[in-house]
Order: sequence, then C-alpha cells, then structure tokens
Amino acid sequence: MLVVEGRGTSLRFPMKTLALLTLVALTSTASLGCGADSSATAPAEPAPAAVPASQLGDGTPESVRLTEVIGPTAGLSIPRDLAFNPLRPNELWVVNFGDDGMVIVTDVLADTPVSERRKDAAANHFMAKPSSIAFGEDETTMGVPGTFATCQESRNTYDDEEQPNDFMGPTLWSSDLSIFAKKDPNGLGSHLDMLHNSPLCVGIAHESANVYWTFSGRTNSVVKYDFGRDDGIGHDDHSDGDSWRYGLGAFKYEPGVPGHLVFDPADSMLYIADTGNGRIAKLDTKSGAMGRKLPTKEPNDLFAEMTDASITDVVAGGGELQKPSGLELQDGYLFVSDNATSKITAFSKSGERVNQLDTRLPPGSLAGMAFGPDGKLYLVDMIGNRVLRVDAKPR
Repeated sequence: MLVVEGRGTSLRFPMKTLALLTLVALTSTASLGCGADSSATAPAEPAPAAVPASQLGDGTPESVRLTEVIGPTAGLSIPRDLAFNPLRPNELWVVNFGDDGMVIVTDVLADTPVSERRKDAAANHFMAKPSSIAFGEDETTMGVPGTFATCQESRNTYDDEEQPNDFMGPTLWSSDLSIFAKKDPNGLGSHLDMLHNSPLCVGIAHESANVYWTFSGRTNSVVKYDFGRDDGIGHDDHSDGDSWRYGLGAFKYEPGVPGHLVFDPADSMLYIADTGNGRIAKLDTKSGAMGRKLPTKEPNDLFAEMTDASITDVVAGGGELQKPSGLELQDGYLFVSDNATSKITAFSKSGERVNQLDTRLPPGSLAGMAFGPDGKLYLVDMIGNRVLRVDAKPR
C-alpha cells in the first residue's frame, strides 16, 4: 500500500498502481524540455492515481479511437443519454430528444450491433423530449422483471400542440421488450407510472427500489421521487407517489443541455452536473429537514420542501468546467463530459483532476455517458446522431 500526503488529505493506492504513478511522473519530467536541470527543481507533489488507460487513454486524442457503435441510420435523433440494461448487460438503451423515441441496441459488443428504434404510443407526454435515462428496480406488479425511468425536458406541450402547463416529471417504464412501446391497454401507452413535479427535467439517477433523483430545470432544484408501487401498464393512479424538493435555486438549468446525476450508494451522496453554474455539486442525501408541504397538480401522497440540506462543491464553477453535462461514477472516479468544450475529465471524489480527454468533437456534441460491460466508456454525440465508444489504442 502506498500512502500519498498532499493538500490536507491522505490518498491510499494499491501497489499495483505504482507502475501508473511512475508513468505519470516520467511524463511530467519529460515535459521540462531539452536541457532542463531537473535536479535544480523542487520535488513535485506526488501525482494522483491515473485512471485506467482503457477508459481515457493517456489523455491525448492520439491515444484513443472514438469508435462509432451506431449512427443516424439506426434511428438516432439528437440522442441525449444512454444506459445499459443490468438484466441484459449487452443491451444498450438510448433516448432520442429529437423524436421522443428510444433506440435499443441488443448486441452492443458485436462487430455489427443490432438496433431497433421504438416510440411509445403516448410518448408526446410520457417521453416528451427525453433528456435522461436510468435503470432501476427488477420487481414489478406484473411479475415481469425490469424497470427504468426517464426524465423529460418538457413543460408538457404535447409536442407543441398545446400551451405548456408544467405537468411533467419522471416516468417509470418496463424494460421487457414485449411490453415497452408495445402494450397500450388504456390509450396511455406502456408506461408504468409518472409523477409530475419536475418540468424541464434534465437529469435522473436511481437510488433503490422505485426511488429516483432528478434535476428540475423549471425550479433549479433537485427533486427526489418515490413512485411506490408501479401502476401496471398504462394506468394513471399516482396517489402513492412521494417527492421531496432540495436546494431550490441552488442549481442552474442550461436549456438544451442535460445536467446528469449519479447516486453513490456507498455513502448516499448525490453528485450533480450543475450545468448552468459550471460545477459539480454534491448533495448529502441524509441531510436536511422536511419543511412545508408543496402544492401538486395531481393527488400525491406527499410533496415537501427539504431545508438545510448539505450542498457543497466538488468541482467549483468558473474553473475546470464550462457546461458539465454527462456524469458517471466508476472505480471511485467521477467522469464528466463538458458540452461546451467536448472534453471528458476524470476527477477524484474530492475534486482533483486525474485525467482528461479532448474528443475534438464540435462544441455541443457531448451529453450522457455510460460504462459498458467491457469496462469502456460509451457516449452520445448529439450533433452527429451517434453513439461512440472510447477505445484505447495499443501502446
């Protein structure tokens, strides 16, 4: 075990990372240039552990290849986010902001992946302008396992056919391929549940059971939802739903750019890509006190304001990031995609940058990301209508 002291913290690294640390140190020495007298310089602080090369290479565009997994011919239309199905890990789901649809890749590791585009019969409300997706609970009331939820960057205009009424929020779905966008028993599509206290929702993360966290752009807040028991296919009884609003005005919505979230079950911390403020924030979900009850647009069990919750900066605004969007937690690192710069940066959970990749994609391309069953990073290209995979080149 190697212990590194610096900046008031102690970092512990397994011995197997010594080779990576040595590589970082050698690279730093080489950057001194020809004729530099390394003996005359003060000893550098030990570098933080480098993320595995299979994820971001050595940080240079030349060290990786962005491999197209699927493209526009697969039916992608402004893809905003993507997620792998934990029940079938080789299955990738991608939400389409452009047409309220979903593209499902059923053999993502194949040389030629098989994909299918689907659109739910009632997508103009239940999946209107989707921004984000997160897989969740296995158990359902129908006895068919597998659920996921989506959030919609919409004020509920039914695809611009009506005036906005803000009756929007996260939607719960079945991930069973015989149900999703296939069943419509009541004229409300195949959705399993929906709660409506987060218009202009741009991010979602699963906690446990049917509990999800969302970034509500309309109120610049984070809202926690518990769907309770799902309603079954195509029903609309939401009376057992609970929701709690955190940090009203503490966050800032950036129109057209998802602000993704990730929940860490190890310590119940929620990380937020606070896009408009250019930062990564952290909410201690065990903190706060329940305040006043809030009005709802439908019968709910509870909607309440949470006060005095602990919200802190992990990566402060005005510095490293401009418009953070995609956010993933992998191997103890936070991976952030920047919509403004098209860079992907890996940070420690204390906010230290440990690696960065400039994808060289046009500004506005990057949004959601996900790690695949192969341990590689997959990302959406909103401008190019593609899903890309980061492949490290052999050294």
